[in-house]
Amino acid sequence: MKPSSNYNPIFFHHNDQTTPPQHPNSTQLPSSQSNAALTIQSTYRSHRIRTLYRQISTVDSEADHLQNLIQLQDTVDSIRNNHIEKLKMNESLMKLLLKLDSIPGIDPTVREARRKVTRRIVGLQEILDSVSEAKVDECNWWSLNNWDHVIEEMEESVCRENGGDDMEKFCAQNLGFRCLQRFLREP
Repeated sequence: MKPSSNYNPIFFHHNDQTTPPQHPNSTQLPSSQSNAALTIQSTYRSHRIRTLYRQISTVDSEADHLQNLIQLQDTVDSIRNNHIEKLKMNESLMKLLLKLDSIPGIDPTVREARRKVTRRIVGLQEILDSVSEAKVDECNWWSLNNWDHVIEEMEESVCRENGGDDMEKFCAQNLGFRCLQRFLREP
């Protein structure tokens, strides 16, 4: 059926004297809604920060595992004798750094935790480089029965190279408490 050409729309008029209904401004929420919004935002932020900390903690525990591997005599020997083994270990450390790099620093404490683990991994890379580049006299090497002593010497050389005048601060921030203790014991 075709619409007729004589179609006249019908309009309904309301009383023009009435005031339009008052709509609350979208930026001004009642206090209960405002409190609810703040609670939701706060809960989400804390959840997000906890999730990021878990990611950083996972990377830190993986770094612990790699540090334990680097401290093993078998690993040191394989790194010195086989360039591919050194590359594998370096690649593992770089993967950890990339994981840390992918974690957004939305909070100052997250950024600081990420920096701390990053410094630790970079220190492990420097130790790995020192181990692989060190030329060890066979007679002298086998006379060293204490692997901790070898690690102490490597850490000390890294401290002295990178620490400069502020070696104490460098040791405390990058290589840990054990290195700082050795530094404080020295005459």
